[in-house]
This record gives sequence, structure tokens and C-alpha cells, in this order.
Amino acid sequence: MDSKAKEVIELIYGAINRRDIDSAMEWIDEQCIYQDLNFPQPFIGKEQVKELFAEAVRGIPDDLQFVIDDFTTEDSLAVGVLWHLELNGITFPNSRGVSFYRLSEKTNKLVFGRDLVESPIKLGKAAFFIIRLVMPLIRLRLQNQEISPKELN
Repeated sequence: MDSKAKEVIELIYGAINRRDIDSAMEWIDEQCIYQDLNFPQPFIGKEQVKELFAEAVRGIPDDLQFVIDDFTTEDSLAVGVLWHLELNGITFPNSRGVSFYRLSEKTNKLVFGRDLVESPIKLGKAAFFIIRLVMPLIRLRLQNQEISPKELN
């Protein structure tokens, strides 16, 4: 089953691949919150999202393209996407990503997006060691500041 969200996201990716930011922006809600996890803060509002998209394509070759590998389609207003980049039809190294998108019920435009891009540094099992090492410090910080884990999102 195809969803409205899938259709909208395909239109956005297509526009970005053409470097047509204005066409992509037709599908972005004024209240959009876009979290690219390469950045410390989310992009809030249509203008900030436009700046992110424009910066993402500025100065990169036209033959560097987003390729969608898979979609979830069970929800008409939300979709998960697996993707990678290709340069002239060849997979670009360390370019895989996963994204989640949600449309507004009122406008059927993108109101929330979150991108997680593959890290060029592969920590492997060292990541588990680092997590175990810092967990007591994070737990202490959360308890001292009374910040719930939900507020960290």
C-alpha cells in the first residue's frame, strides 16, 4: 500500500536531486521541525529548512544523487526511509542514511523530519565500551538536573 507520505517524500527527494529547492519547499509545512542529527539543533520553520536544503546541495556535483532503498508505507502520514548517495551511478562511500518523516494532518506537508547519516568513523565494539564508560556520568547528570530522558529528544 502506498501512502501520501511516501508520495510527498519522493517528490521532495526528486526535487533535491534536481537541485530545485523551491519545488521541494512546496511540500514543507510552515511549522516544520527538521532534525538532521549532524547538527546540534533542529531546523525550525520553513525558512530554516530551506536554508538547510540549499546548503546541502550548494557546491556538490549534479550527479551526486539520493537513491531511496526502501520505504515503510503502513501509515499514510508517516514514513521511514532507507537511502544512500550515488555519484554518477556508483555508491558513494559512507553515504547510507535512515530518515523518518511525518506529514501534517491539516496541510499534508512535511511537518517533522529526522535524518541519521552513516558515520565515516566506524567504532565497532569500541562504541559499547564508550557507552559503558560514560553511562554513570550521564545518569548522574540526569539525576542532578532532573532531566527526563524524553526531554533529551
